[in-house]
Amino acid sequence: MDLIDRLMKDDKFSSFNLVGGTALALKIGHRKSIDIDLFTTSGFNSPEISNHLSENYNVTRIQAINNGVFCLVDGVKVDLLAHQYPLIEDVEIIDGIRIISLMDISAMKLNAIYNNGTRLKDFVDVYTLLESFPLKDLLAASEQKYPQNNISMVRNALLHHEDIDFNVPVDFIGQDIKWSVIADRLREAVNNPQKVFIKIPPLTQKLMETKPRNRQKPKGPRL
Repeated sequence: MDLIDRLMKDDKFSSFNLVGGTALALKIGHRKSIDIDLFTTSGFNSPEISNHLSENYNVTRIQAINNGVFCLVDGVKVDLLAHQYPLIEDVEIIDGIRIISLMDISAMKLNAIYNNGTRLKDFVDVYTLLESFPLKDLLAASEQKYPQNNISMVRNALLHHEDIDFNVPVDFIGQDIKWSVIADRLREAVNNPQKVFIKIPPLTQKLMETKPRNRQKPKGPRL
């Protein structure tokens, strides 16, 4: 958080907003995420940003491309990119951190699955977002932000799991969720896109899993 705060206060990055898994985790707290993804809707001078980072931050690795800078700062992966697609909703400021809306995050997550589909965390994030919005709303956001994408293919990409890299773990907060549970929810959402799923509290879920069946009362006198 200290690094995010510092980057947010740096005038060089005033047009950049926090996106991705860390933005979502800060909003809903479903999993741990330390990578910092900062996107801007306009182009920027990559060499200038790269030099500024190298001169003012503890950078151990850095790469600059057209409209993109990728680096390690204090051991944290930081990506700065020009993502030139319109914001669906206004940027929110939470504790001084500029964060894109849940609708924008949702659209970007669906776009990532549609174009890649290898990152388990993207499917996990959509699984969690379905506890706040029905899939039809997420698809509408995706269509608004990325009108060039075939929305039917975007929806069907949620059912294509063969390319997921399960060797990269997801660190949940409060509970562990089996992949079969995630896959079942995604399939149900595709079949019933108007449904908003109910989150089972971790303690309740654990009690349900461990509650013995047909338990008999012990014999003996009541004390």
